[in-house]
Amino acid sequence: MIIFNTTFHVHESVVDSFKEWVRNVYFQHALQIAGLSSPVFARILIEVQEGYESFAVQLSASTEDVAVEWHDGEAAALRGLLNEKYGEKILFFTTYMESLAV
Repeated sequence: MIIFNTTFHVHESVVDSFKEWVRNVYFQHALQIAGLSSPVFARILIEVQEGYESFAVQLSASTEDVAVEWHDGEAAALRGLLNEKYGEKILFFTTYMESLAV
């Protein structure tokens, strides 16, 4: 199982709109893709920059190929629209992780 996490740093002026976008756009599109599941949306408690809140947006993927195809395809287009709308008010980066047995 692959877990991929996109961390977003969001200016306080657009936090509510961003949270609505994650719930109603990003996850809605992602969960229509075969092999994607288990959405997690969490606020990061460490302040990275004054005036910004940080959020972790995670999905599980059945394979790395599914994760990369989603991230580099439809998710990239969605993040591009987010960037066009908010510019530097929302910054992000993605980390791919492999779930290991305990």
